[in-house]
Amino acid sequence: MAKIDRDSPVPIYHQLKTLIREQIESGLWRPGDRIPTEDELCRLYGISRSPVRQALKELVYEGVLVRRPGAGTFVNECSPRPGSPDTSIHLMCSDTRWSELLEHVRRAWNAACDHPPVSFQVEVVNHTRFYDLLSAAVGSGTAPDAAMVDCVWVAGLARAGFLYPLEDLNSQWNHSAFGKDLYPAFVSANSYGGKLYGLPVKADISLLWYRKDWFAREGLTPPRDWDDLLDVARHFLQPQVQERYGYAYPLVFPGGTAGGEATVYMLMPFLWSAGGDVLEDGAVVLDSPATVRALRFLRDLVVTHRVAPPDVVRYREDTAFRLFASGKAAMALGGSYEADLIRHTSGWEDGAFEERVGYVLPPAAPGGQSAPTIGGTSYVILRQSSRPQQVMEVFRFATDPAQVGPWYREMLQILPNPSFNRLVSSNGAPLLAWVSEVVSLGRARPSIPDYVKVSRQLQAMFEKTFSDPMPVEALVRRTAEFIAVISEMPCRV
Repeated sequence: MAKIDRDSPVPIYHQLKTLIREQIESGLWRPGDRIPTEDELCRLYGISRSPVRQALKELVYEGVLVRRPGAGTFVNECSPRPGSPDTSIHLMCSDTRWSELLEHVRRAWNAACDHPPVSFQVEVVNHTRFYDLLSAAVGSGTAPDAAMVDCVWVAGLARAGFLYPLEDLNSQWNHSAFGKDLYPAFVSANSYGGKLYGLPVKADISLLWYRKDWFAREGLTPPRDWDDLLDVARHFLQPQVQERYGYAYPLVFPGGTAGGEATVYMLMPFLWSAGGDVLEDGAVVLDSPATVRALRFLRDLVVTHRVAPPDVVRYREDTAFRLFASGKAAMALGGSYEADLIRHTSGWEDGAFEERVGYVLPPAAPGGQSAPTIGGTSYVILRQSSRPQQVMEVFRFATDPAQVGPWYREMLQILPNPSFNRLVSSNGAPLLAWVSEVVSLGRARPSIPDYVKVSRQLQAMFEKTFSDPMPVEALVRRTAEFIAVISEMPCRV
């Protein structure tokens, strides 16, 4: 057995990651084999649990390994194998955990269906670069069969001619009947030109994570509006409180272009709850007193009150929840889709997660109503696919609550189907039950073909809010003008 070199400048986790790859490539561990547990790897290589977890996490991220709840960690069977009789479906996504769900789908499909067996070749790419990488693959003729995309991208991909309308792939498929078991916002978000192009695979909602155990110890209640948020953050800004828990800042969130779409997803509720918006009735309405009010409050959080760090402009989409999960912040603006990521990053199992982590809707403007962002991920089928009808059938199977419901519960995710609600309860899955109750309160980002370009302008606006002394009024006006040019819609003040 190869050993870990503690004197090497190469990090221990990276050495272990390389060793595991070598064991797989040599055939010692074959596709489908369970690899040693974390404890066994610690003993085998004489190292602590932290580098073992990091190595396994990255190998799962890269699709080399898959985790199966209650069973262990296995060599991924989804990659194409020489001589395999399976029909391989090439899927691009940005969520490392989806390999586990697709492995379940593969097994269930192959066991239950008379159709040819399938396997999945999962290509995991960075979420911030996802849209550009997918577009480049289409342009070079190397597009995957399918992709898991943010639902706000569906209209743009459809207009560009990249996607199949789902109804074109199965004449027996009833668009209307399928849409009745979707929240209306997800029907519109996945449609273009009156046709459905995206098959919604999960729903999520923006929220405020908070350390429930710390709040209880401090005698605090979670914030409901901006005034509450500032009061609580100032409490956690006290030196003696910071020393007690060891965090750097009370509040964290993505605040710029480095965070990509996560920045818009987390911060739009501040505009909405103040009465602002981006588009309305075919016009750009961003330039409004409500938007100015919201951005001033956000700027004050960082610049004036210093309850959030100026580094938020450099946070990537996963920075805030990782800081929160590692005890470096008391609160984090985030999304329900981060729950399982927080659980894995922190090492908290279900009981510990529920004891330590609380969640509420994003704080509203004083006198306003909370307006969380709702979003989700959808399967789309690329026109370059050589087997679109079969891919369509597999993904319909993969979004059937009866087939995947237990796995969604394990991953702390929900399907955007009201029928999924019967599979969750406050006793067995409190977070999922809460999301199911409040998802109808959420608002969707603009579902327009040029959304990607609009989003980049909004990301830049938020970044300048925290990093540029430009008056907020001028910043909002300039952003509205740029969006008007992009969307070819008039500006309305």
